[in-house]
Amino acid sequence: MKGFKETVDDYTFRGYEFGDNSLPSLVCLHGLTVDSKSFFGLIEYLIDDFHLILLDNPGHGETQLLNLEQDYRFSSLAKRIYKVLQKITNELFYILGHSWGADLALNFTKIFPNKIKGVILVDGGYVFPEQVDGMTEEMALAGWREYIKSSKYCSWDEVVKKYQNYTTKQWDTWLDSLITSNFKKVKDNYVLKANEFSVLAAIKAFYIEPCSTTYDSIKCPVLLFHATIPKTDSSRNKGIQRIKKDINEIKVIGIDNTKHNIHWDCPDIVANEILLWKREHNQ
Repeated sequence: MKGFKETVDDYTFRGYEFGDNSLPSLVCLHGLTVDSKSFFGLIEYLIDDFHLILLDNPGHGETQLLNLEQDYRFSSLAKRIYKVLQKITNELFYILGHSWGADLALNFTKIFPNKIKGVILVDGGYVFPEQVDGMTEEMALAGWREYIKSSKYCSWDEVVKKYQNYTTKQWDTWLDSLITSNFKKVKDNYVLKANEFSVLAAIKAFYIEPCSTTYDSIKCPVLLFHATIPKTDSSRNKGIQRIKKDINEIKVIGIDNTKHNIHWDCPDIVANEILLWKREHNQ
């Protein structure tokens, strides 16, 4: 593992590299309120086949927040991240995103199609907000404000009790290590480290540049993992139908007994499917 720090446009981005940089690179973009360490569970399964680049998005992890709301629009953020990645690799690469990171991966691929060998979406880039009935921007922002406000815990056991609901795995020290860096201690309480302004600006970006506006521009192979809990989800079903209709070369996989953090629930299965998909395309 090698930590990196790259400055572009007077903003400093941080992250980690794993593996041999002569292998194809896989850039991993995380979701809201977590950081690049959320992907650590995939590393042991992918490190022999990829040079892994895990990036902390702005206002998350160790990457500083951006000053303006418009800087969090997917197109703007993708262009800034491109400058960061150009300092690490000049080769074509794969891009993987979870949740918010999936939408960012799609927008990145729309803008820089000649840089991307394939896109991997982990339960993102196909539902929120377009397929969620009645989910106005005002409702989404109110919900996230309340989530951030309520994410205040007087003990680490309370944090674990809450986050156990976000995975189907039995909680253990490995899962504990994935979320430790998401929190900071403030007056004896654990609170989210992610910057509220960054989170809310990112939510606004979903409404300005919804994921479906990227689909027609995606010409490379796409692999989509979707959660299977709850078993019936009309928003999920509509999203899958839409993305399958609009992206020609897409493989869709639902892994049994998984929630939104699929890569936490079944990192081995996710990694094996990624490697199989890569071989299917002779890449």
